[in-house]
Amino acid sequence: MRKFSAHRICPVTSPPVPFGIVETDDDGTVIRIRETGGNPAEEAGLEFYSGLIVPGFINAHCHLELSHLKGLVPQHTGLTGFITAVRDLRASESVRIIEAARSHDQRMFAEGISAVGDICNTTDTAEIKKSSPIRYHNFIELFGLDPATSQVRFDKALLSPSSFLLSTLSPHSPYSTGITLWELLRAHPELTGRISIHHAEGPEEKELLEVGTGPLADSFRRLGFDLSQIPALAKNVFSLLDEYLPGSQTLLVHNLSMETDNLQLSRITRHESRYFVLCPNSNLYIHNQAPDFMGFAESGLTICLGTDSLAANQALSVLGEMKTIQQVAPDLPFETLLRWGTLNGARALGMERELGSIESGKRPGLVNISGFNLRDGRVEDNSLAARLI
Repeated sequence: MRKFSAHRICPVTSPPVPFGIVETDDDGTVIRIRETGGNPAEEAGLEFYSGLIVPGFINAHCHLELSHLKGLVPQHTGLTGFITAVRDLRASESVRIIEAARSHDQRMFAEGISAVGDICNTTDTAEIKKSSPIRYHNFIELFGLDPATSQVRFDKALLSPSSFLLSTLSPHSPYSTGITLWELLRAHPELTGRISIHHAEGPEEKELLEVGTGPLADSFRRLGFDLSQIPALAKNVFSLLDEYLPGSQTLLVHNLSMETDNLQLSRITRHESRYFVLCPNSNLYIHNQAPDFMGFAESGLTICLGTDSLAANQALSVLGEMKTIQQVAPDLPFETLLRWGTLNGARALGMERELGSIESGKRPGLVNISGFNLRDGRVEDNSLAARLI
């Protein structure tokens, strides 16, 4: 048995415990949390850490296979510029791709990430994930507007799940997945029980879907894409999902251009199978714009956190995303951010029975957040996350 203590233990499902003690089995399974009446304890074998002990983080949206693009994509280009840059830079030697992915998988684990919802266009990261201590749900991504190539794309995607421990098929976005691919996905509900879809990524997407104009629409036309193959229902992602994948557990990612009235709409149409993933640092990197954090916090929706890829971020750090949200929305309580970055993400990935909170019988991983401002209840710029178990 191991025993861990800190200034505060943050179970997530219950209030923080000052100077509490977490007891675990040697494999990391939580036995119990002991209260000490708010007084530091002294006993044999007790490991004490400054700051907080929290459950392992959940990175609900990542593209590990793009880790080799760190620092190569210009910032603040907007969605169209970003897509173009990634398309042009993506091709690389497989050795470089795999080395970068392995390095950042290891770093995510060391910095406290216990599970990842990862987008896959290739099987480059499959072997890394099989030996990783991180639990991955792999979303095999489908996109394309050409009906003539849709079946080929779909058949190729069907070969990928055998390479991964846990995977499902997913549409890339409302604007990039054509009608034929949506119909193929609808015909295979056994492969789409859990999906991740890029949604409301910015004003260029909104203009394309609503009126068929703008930089993204112009770029698609120059590439010869037939915009008539975008489903008419794509203007409202909730209607699109209800039509094609009503039974899927769905992670909606980015939500940058969702406005308050749309949050009201999603409240009306939401059900327990929809999760809204925010990727603040990616949004700032690409658009120099952040989501309406306070609006989401007040919406009643289930909010999660993701890092996106290193093509659009400086690090794959859930704590880093929390720091950014706190800077933009300083009135949001840290307890809210912690829930977004732990338990909500675990539920979105279907891993909440084991991960996401410090509770008896779970094995969530324990993480020390040092440099935490205990007086104000805030992470600081110099706060660090380090895995304990």
